[in-house]
Amino acid sequence: MSTFDFFASLLKMFSALAVVLGIMLAGLWVVRKLMKKTGTGVDDGHAIRILSTRYLGPKSSIMLVDVLGSVIVVGVTGSQISMLTTITDEDSLDRLKSTRDEGRDSQAFLDQITLYKRKLKTLSLVGGHRDTQK
Repeated sequence: MSTFDFFASLLKMFSALAVVLGIMLAGLWVVRKLMKKTGTGVDDGHAIRILSTRYLGPKSSIMLVDVLGSVIVVGVTGSQISMLTTITDEDSLDRLKSTRDEGRDSQAFLDQITLYKRKLKTLSLVGGHRDTQK
């Protein structure tokens, strides 16, 4: 077999591979476009929200889920999801809302502390570099 025949067959193999990969990528692009149009991302997290989760053991937990304003208590295991109850008591709903608001405030406070830590760290690094340059 001559060198020219070898390169010709190698070129033919790579061009066939490029065509197959191009068809696969085009198919992937079409599938993604179709998936976006079918409404898989319609919710945007506004209709269903997980308010709280308490783990009871391996692969088992209780969740508070807000579904369009109704709070539902759900039991979750590795093989099953069960609705336990629906919270309709106004006092309980108010208490739940106040604990959620406190959690947001404490998270915002923690975010501020983290921001200040980063600023102090960058200032100390800048100050440390100044000391080594002297």
